Amino acid sequence: MSGKHIELFLVDGTPGGLTTAEILNWTGQVLSAPRSEMSALVRRAELAGTCVYLLLGPDEQGGTRCYIGETDDFKARLRYHDANKEFWRKAVVITSKDANLTKAHGRYLESRLIALAFQAGRVVLDNGTTPPPQSLPEAHSSDMDYFIDQLQIVLPVLGIDAIRGRETVALPAARQEALVSPVSPHQQETRCGRDRPADRRRVHDARRVHRRRRLARRRES
Repeated sequence: MSGKHIELFLVDGTPGGLTTAEILNWTGQVLSAPRSEMSALVRRAELAGTCVYLLLGPDEQGGTRCYIGETDDFKARLRYHDANKEFWRKAVVITSKDANLTKAHGRYLESRLIALAFQAGRVVLDNGTTPPPQSLPEAHSSDMDYFIDQLQIVLPVLGIDAIRGRETVALPAARQEALVSPVSPHQQETRCGRDRPADRRRVHDARRVHRRRRLARRRES
């Protein structure tokens, strides 16, 4: 993956306060703020149109609880959540700098983000229902999928892992075999991070042969 130019702006100069995040040449914009700064967040001109948002806070089991939604009136929606949801401590709002994010786009993003969060399993979703996928023209679906790709980069930069996938790296079989070598007496007898009795015996035998040969050479000299 090539490098990404991400710009973070601390609006009030305080880490953890109202923050904006953008990727160079990307039309999207992400705003993050603690619940204590909601009044400053809802006054942002960027949030006058369609946007998607995440509410995040501690879960009773020690993890993170997350609610994902979309709206055309973020100020009114946030007031509703402020009165009806206790758990959240931070709001993250996703919008477009060129004001081209339509209601259909917002619903598509909402559905896809909920599905990704469920698949990642990093947060406990507070959504009571999962909206069905929003139908979009093929070109628009492609644009929104690219939009989500950028979100999967910029959200973790803000400390939001809700849709970050869990990557697993599987070593090829040849690579796994190479981790064990009975030839070198000094190589650690490790295979896939675990010691096995057969591997230990092979290394022990190799070391014994090595010692015998060394003693034989000494006698000959």
